[in-house]
Amino acid sequence: MNKLFASALIAAAGFAAAPSFAGNDFSGEVGYVPPVSAAKSNVSRDAVRADYLQAQRNDALPQAGEGADIGAVATAKSTLTRDTVRAEAVYAVRHGQVVGGEV
Repeated sequence: MNKLFASALIAAAGFAAAPSFAGNDFSGEVGYVPPVSAAKSNVSRDAVRADYLQAQRNDALPQAGEGADIGAVATAKSTLTRDTVRAEAVYAVRHGQVVGGEV
């Protein structure tokens, strides 16, 4: 009976501590969107859009999405074709060079 009571006590302590993390900023967690503070701006919507389009034309926008956190590797351009990469992946799988992971 003591083991059951101890297990229940540990579980209850874990549930009680969970809400204490509610205000923290876990920016790297998938699906978490940090709260946006309301701030007044003196720049018009059209000016912001024009700046965005200019940065887009100059390739000056930061990388976003999956893989954006790997830095310079994400901006490297590949010279391989899709068929070449697929053939290399098939070769690696058939010859046991891929132990696990995504292919």
